[in-house]
Amino acid sequence: MTLKTRNVFFIVLFACFFAALITNFALLFYNMYSGSLIEPDTFPAAHISGFYATRYSFAAVILSLFLFLLYATLGSIYLYIQFEKTQSLEVIFFAVFLIGCAIEAVRLYVPFFNLWHSLSTLLIFTGRAVLFGRTVAPAALLFNAVFSGTEQRQNIERNLIVLLVISITMATLIPLNTAIVLPNFCIHWGASKTILTMRMLIMAAAVLSVFINMRTMGTKEKAPYGFLSLTVGYAICCIANSFAAVIIGNILLYAGTAIYLGSLHRKYLWQ
Repeated sequence: MTLKTRNVFFIVLFACFFAALITNFALLFYNMYSGSLIEPDTFPAAHISGFYATRYSFAAVILSLFLFLLYATLGSIYLYIQFEKTQSLEVIFFAVFLIGCAIEAVRLYVPFFNLWHSLSTLLIFTGRAVLFGRTVAPAALLFNAVFSGTEQRQNIERNLIVLLVISITMATLIPLNTAIVLPNFCIHWGASKTILTMRMLIMAAAVLSVFINMRTMGTKEKAPYGFLSLTVGYAICCIANSFAAVIIGNILLYAGTAIYLGSLHRKYLWQ
């Protein structure tokens, strides 16, 4: 992948994320104006704890999803500005991670189009899209940590294809339970605990790989700590259902990203 192609990719991502942000703001204001913004009226006892129910905030979930979109929008333009002339494989995988973050905002369609108790193509699409995002984001972090060496420069297209194929396959094969739409606008899917465990293990492996790489190279950069922070922040934001969780998750996500990308920029600046 040439620098020109990669930079065009960043610009296209920014345009798509920004358009999605504006569109969802328009849908939000329309629903608020028309009084059609419907909150969830059920909390399935098998999946929602008492603490979750008492601390749950409908507005916090909406805010969290808009912050995901804002994060992806700012992140994509930052990658273009700061790494325009830098041959960095890390930023390519990080851009794919941003795609996974932005896809979380698809959950907004549930309250915007009142999909709580109806089986529709849009509801199924929402569920599949979120599954894809929840797969591609952690996998991109792992590929970022493992396949970002200079020896992998000729294999970047192959690695991206493998990453996308794995994510699409998982999103297609995992069964959806459209009868249960959780109050955080997620459609319940089969083997949810197993999938969550796998995602946590992938993210833990990614963080561990970054720290091992730092130790191997003998550097004292803050990049691994920023990577840890953004990974934990992302995990919290995915399940955030209260204002406390939204605030903590986004502070970790935004601050960790600033530290990680800042360290990465300084690294390539001196090379």
